[in-house]
Amino acid sequence: MKRLTLKIRDDYFDKVVSFLEILPKRAVQIKQDDKKKEKLDAIENTLVGSFEDIKHGRTRKIGTII
Repeated sequence: MKRLTLKIRDDYFDKVVSFLEILPKRAVQIKQDDKKKEKLDAIENTLVGSFEDIKHGRTRKIGTII
């Protein structure tokens, strides 16, 4: 199987995806490679974990910014 990356204008995106979904499942695999979303999810998880640490008192004050 070969990989092809397409940049499609928003107004044509739904039509292209609809066409690809018509093809046999084994012929075409549709995967979204959204690296920005993965990075945002990682940042979100870090922030949520940090707030949970603060909430449970698992932090120490190591300095003050003036």
